[in-house]
Amino acid sequence: MTNLLVIPEGKIIDFLTGAEIQDTPEERVRQKYLKILHLEYHYPKEVMKKEVTIYHGRKELKNERGDLIRADIIVYLDEKACKNKDQGKISFVVECKAPTEKDGYGQLVSYIFNTNANGGVWFNGSGENDEAQYYRRTIEPEQKLITWPNIPLHGESWDAVGRIKKRNLVYPVDVKGLLRRCHNRLHKRGSEEDDLTMDMVRIILAKTRDEEKESEYPNFYCTPEEYSSHEGREQVAKRINELFSEVRKNNPLVFEDYEKIEVGSAQIADVVVELQNYRLIADEKHDYQWDLMGSAYEEYTSTYLKKKKGQFFTNRLVIKLLVEMIDPNVNEIMLDPAGGSGGFITAVMRYVRKKIWSSASPESVKRRIETNLKNDLFMVETSKRLVKVAKTAMILSGDGHSNFTRGDSLGEFENLDQIVKARANVGVPKIILTNPPWAGVGEGKITDKMVLSHFDLGKVWIQKNGEYEPTQELLKEGVPPELLFLERCIEWLAPGGRLGIVLPKGVLDTDTSLAARHLIFQKTKVLGIINCHKNTFQPFTGPRPCLLLLQKRSVPVKISSIENHKIFMAINRKIGQDSQGKPIFKIDEDGRQTDQLDHDLNLISVKFKEFLRRELEDSDNIFSVNFNDIDKTTLRINPQRFLPSLNLTIKKILAIDDKEGWSVLELSQICQNVRIFKAPRLKSENLVIEEPKDTSELERYYTPSTLLQNKSESIKWFNLKVAKKQQINTINMLRLRYGTILVTRSGSIGRVIYVTNKLNGKIGSDDLIRIMIPDENLRLYAFHYLRNKAGQDQMKKNEYGSIQQHLEPEDIRKILIPIPDNLDQLNDFIRKARIAIRLQEHAFEADEELQQNLNDLLGGFE
Repeated sequence: MTNLLVIPEGKIIDFLTGAEIQDTPEERVRQKYLKILHLEYHYPKEVMKKEVTIYHGRKELKNERGDLIRADIIVYLDEKACKNKDQGKISFVVECKAPTEKDGYGQLVSYIFNTNANGGVWFNGSGENDEAQYYRRTIEPEQKLITWPNIPLHGESWDAVGRIKKRNLVYPVDVKGLLRRCHNRLHKRGSEEDDLTMDMVRIILAKTRDEEKESEYPNFYCTPEEYSSHEGREQVAKRINELFSEVRKNNPLVFEDYEKIEVGSAQIADVVVELQNYRLIADEKHDYQWDLMGSAYEEYTSTYLKKKKGQFFTNRLVIKLLVEMIDPNVNEIMLDPAGGSGGFITAVMRYVRKKIWSSASPESVKRRIETNLKNDLFMVETSKRLVKVAKTAMILSGDGHSNFTRGDSLGEFENLDQIVKARANVGVPKIILTNPPWAGVGEGKITDKMVLSHFDLGKVWIQKNGEYEPTQELLKEGVPPELLFLERCIEWLAPGGRLGIVLPKGVLDTDTSLAARHLIFQKTKVLGIINCHKNTFQPFTGPRPCLLLLQKRSVPVKISSIENHKIFMAINRKIGQDSQGKPIFKIDEDGRQTDQLDHDLNLISVKFKEFLRRELEDSDNIFSVNFNDIDKTTLRINPQRFLPSLNLTIKKILAIDDKEGWSVLELSQICQNVRIFKAPRLKSENLVIEEPKDTSELERYYTPSTLLQNKSESIKWFNLKVAKKQQINTINMLRLRYGTILVTRSGSIGRVIYVTNKLNGKIGSDDLIRIMIPDENLRLYAFHYLRNKAGQDQMKKNEYGSIQQHLEPEDIRKILIPIPDNLDQLNDFIRKARIAIRLQEHAFEADEELQQNLNDLLGGFE
């Protein structure tokens, strides 16, 4: 609702007139509140004006600089008053401030008291921290502004703010904005973020309980009179607490007997006045509203809970994609063994319910099927708090939370909740959708021997009789929990059941996950693999995710006996947000920003359905591969390796091998004594001197980024006088030698550098793969080849990793390079390559000389 149509030239479309106006932070806030007034409070555009000059008597008001004073938004009593800008017929004034501004109350008072306005609004619309304050003007016993619960709906009086009949409650248009405003009301009163979130959960449950009760008027309300006094707010809080008490009594397995809304009466009243005009629970005919409220609530809870606890909830676009690809149906038991805030379960319920209500069955049949659907949804989660959050999400999505349980999905099956053991025990669920907890980098691994002993992936694997199999020896260093969850999900599924799971991308190609890939292929048929965009979980966690769609085999098979079949692969290039989590919207054909998030997951979903129908045509990022094309030794299944464009490059290179007078060799084979290696890692904390004033006795240390800078601006300095003997030995192995080719192997991989005289003997990072080719001609040829698309594509094909991308020397050794049988064919190329190296060295020497000349000219600088 609040997204603006943006024009590239820094313009936006005015909501009132449709004209192009200047895009500024202040204008965006004003446009946002104009939409709120129109869509939520139902004020016609014809009674609103913006930037209206304020008069005192017949004189235009001016500020201390002599500029005309203009109100941001004026809402008039009727269209005629608006057309004539009649200051005597103003309902209220709105003062809008940019997200960074907090003042403006004085201006609002001035606008109101110089007109006949009945009240005003101060609004700061920052997107994540919307704030709104409401004021009513009083005349008796004195003229002043008093805080008011809200502004009236169009056609209502200021005294009517408060209790309205239930049938007049409306569905919120901007649910996310509504929940943010509620949260910020609580936050202003002061409380811990975690407490605020859970109290919002309790208040929302009280609201939904009130909506469920058969009565003409709600008990969830706050009148202006109540809001204006401590006793009145206490009365409001008492009603809300009574409603939550009913929720608690109706859900004894969710809430403790002592549990209550912890915040004070003033905070409760603040939230009530924001929510009281809205309906949160929809009926069967408003499936859209179910989706809107449920998904907005999930986003709200995930946003605030993860700030404090480091709990990273699954991107809702990813949930939608996995649900669509798994395509659940009625009468299929569905489970999420790491349920979190209930995102997958609520999404499945909405997805299947949509199928039910779009069918041709009688309404009574649809109701019965939907009831059964609710009984087929199961969730297990270790956090008691998140179980509550998930149950609330289900209430707001249409109920169906009775099978949400607390438990340890990696423990013994017999220790699960009785509800799960009765209807969703091992071998029963037809669908599992989950995003299990990840270990991260170096932490969080499960080392408990009792746990590891129950999992094949908790043990050491070895090659045996041509197959990679587990031994009985436990892994001493532990196992990331996501791998144990992967194995548990496969075990838990019914034969033929489908699994959609979110995992770190490193599972697809790292050596440490080789056993997991063997287990996947032995026990499941791989249906699809999707690499997610690097911003999918940003800014909260670093590892890049991937999605796996698997179907459990009836019996495990050996890798060598798997029949060839197609596997769907895709690389997600757009995820609708940047690295800070801020939304990125699509641009229409006129160059204007729309209100649709810019992502390609819908296309991936459509293409997967085409794949299942055997109608998929390969494209750059969405394609299928044959199982027989996968290396059975490494089982690397990163879609990056199979990109059609990269494979086309290799096909073109291999075709050169058929040309007379040419051979295609691996880089390591182009001549004798080629060495391709990575240097030993150096621990250098004790050697680094930060911002030294005198560098005469220090040595330069070149990181990959430093080598790629023209002037090596970010150079590090080492004091080798404090180096230990082992450090000196390592440093000597790190010293660069003239003619060595360097390739960056971490982060921005595949950058190629030639060691010139400038770098000869300098200390170079261990994050550089060294390539030493004795034959100078072939060395220069290989250097430029590796920088060419032919070499770069082969490096991209072999990159791997979850957080950072990596290359290994073995990947470089295997790069295919065409070599002419008669090396004289390279003579002209080599001549030009030598000139390029000399010019590079001359440019550096000339720059150094100029810098010295400048210092001499200016008297020198330290």
